[in-house]
Amino acid sequence: MARAEAILLDFDGPVCRLFSGLPAPQVADGIRAILRDRGADLPQKLQSEPDPLVLLRWTADSAPSVLRDVERAQERFEQEAAAVADPTPGASELLRAAAIYGTPVAIVSNNSASAIQKYLNRSELGHLVEAVVGRVAGRPTLMKPEPYLVHRGAAAVGAAESACVFIGDSPSDMTAGKKAGTICIGYAKRETRIPELTDAGADIVLEDMQAVADAIEEMTLP
Repeated sequence: MARAEAILLDFDGPVCRLFSGLPAPQVADGIRAILRDRGADLPQKLQSEPDPLVLLRWTADSAPSVLRDVERAQERFEQEAAAVADPTPGASELLRAAAIYGTPVAIVSNNSASAIQKYLNRSELGHLVEAVVGRVAGRPTLMKPEPYLVHRGAAAVGAAESACVFIGDSPSDMTAGKKAGTICIGYAKRETRIPELTDAGADIVLEDMQAVADAIEEMTLP
């Protein structure tokens, strides 16, 4: 952390539990309903898929004529979820410590920028975040594990990727960060995720976001 010129944060997980109030499987059901209404032929393996972003990727590849409708619905669901999402313990402390230490923070997420901004405004944390980089409309293929969003996050805060610490909670985060050239910290929400993050290239894995906040706060001590 002492070497970091900037911090890049994934959103769902390190900052909040986005789907704590509106469960992701429920969102996926809503997306499936739209796809069926539009005549999309979903494969059997996606009939019970709980991750709506998997359905979004499939739509881009297999039903591109419906992509715009699905993206709009996904964004609307994410905004609804952001309005009731639970904060991740230690996340606000991390943002405040980074502000005191003078380290810029960008949020880099596969979720929509509007949902991220809604959560930050609701939580009165927006002033602590220098940039918000969400998924690109019409281009689900640019979502992590591709490094595109990580590159954009580093550029938004004016830092080289190699000087950034990227904190994420999924193997795709670690893959994207490594491809981009960042230092990668894995946040394990549950113990079973530790080996998955390690195998995906995490430089270190933590089970508590407060640990990052504490590390930054220690650097501010005389």
